[in-house]
Amino acid sequence: MSVAFAIQTPPAAAAPTRCTGCAHLPACQAAGYGRPELHGLRCIAERVGLLRDGEYLYRPLTPFHAVYAVQSGMAKTVSVDRAGRERVLAFHLPGELFGLDAIWQGQHDSAAVALGRTQCCRFPFAALRDLATRQPQVQAHLLCAMSRLIHRQHLDAAGGSADERMAAFLVDLHERRRALGDTGALLPLPMSRADIGNHLRLATETVSRLLARFRDAGLLRVTRSGVELLHLDGLRRVAT
Repeated sequence: MSVAFAIQTPPAAAAPTRCTGCAHLPACQAAGYGRPELHGLRCIAERVGLLRDGEYLYRPLTPFHAVYAVQSGMAKTVSVDRAGRERVLAFHLPGELFGLDAIWQGQHDSAAVALGRTQCCRFPFAALRDLATRQPQVQAHLLCAMSRLIHRQHLDAAGGSADERMAAFLVDLHERRRALGDTGALLPLPMSRADIGNHLRLATETVSRLLARFRDAGLLRVTRSGVELLHLDGLRRVAT
């Protein structure tokens, strides 16, 4: 997604950035952070990690102090109800902000968990709020990030057959990766089949069966690390 401290940001041309030398900078630049008007965000970013698979970035009821973006790898956010049942809310790719939902109540009501080896950037909220009041472009970026999250949640909550939901999930993940500059057909899936099923409200066995069905139809090839999309237009037709 506070410790009160003010950040005085020098002019963009001379401002130091904590992103200098980061091997993952191109992905974040593709996500929009390379724009000059968002230079201030790069100045307040703090690196977090390296997290290993299954390690928590934050847990439910953790006090809210910052929002986060994946730097490399992938993370999932998970809610837990009173009965202890988990629901996978979203999967987050490099450059995608998350933790924003905790702003209004001052604590996280979900958990953020690493999927595979994952690094994140942390944006302290006190510094982020100060920056947004002085730079309307940063405020607009945050509003767009919130809007994207809401839009994706609406898509995830939409009805449709199991085939449609699974195809839409793969197409959406591919398009988000393509926006980061990854134009390859290989789609890494570091999350488990159970996580995908939980997120899409499908049984784990149904996820495996759908992948096998899509494979037999020539739409994809299942690999050890994910899937290779062989017929993207075909998947889009299934999704709609």
